[in-house]
Amino acid sequence: MTMPTLYKYLSLVFLPLTAWADYDMQYQACRDASGAINNASVAGCAEGVSEAAKKEMNRVYQQLFLKLQEGAPQDAQQLEATQKAWLIYRNGQCDLQGKHVGSPMYYTCPMQLNIQRVEELKFLLENGG
Repeated sequence: MTMPTLYKYLSLVFLPLTAWADYDMQYQACRDASGAINNASVAGCAEGVSEAAKKEMNRVYQQLFLKLQEGAPQDAQQLEATQKAWLIYRNGQCDLQGKHVGSPMYYTCPMQLNIQRVEELKFLLENGG
């Protein structure tokens, strides 16, 4: 199983399907519209979907942070520290994957991890934040 497939599988097992399905449809539609499948089309489509996921991630993060700040300020601080650590993890992990798996991973890895993080933050917001 390739790393992208493994990430997607693990995320689907542990997280709701909604974000993956929505973002996967966006990614596939972009790839279909681009015609040729090459590094440039993979990069462009992955970057576009990744940006959409980052916007949603920031929106959900802000909602969760404000909710935590009202009822549990120490948890809001923990969320902030966790998000900063997650960003370091994402960037390092995707750099390694790009170096050792291949150049499309520089684009598809952040997309996949951003989508996964959206679901993690939504889970916290909806179930305990």
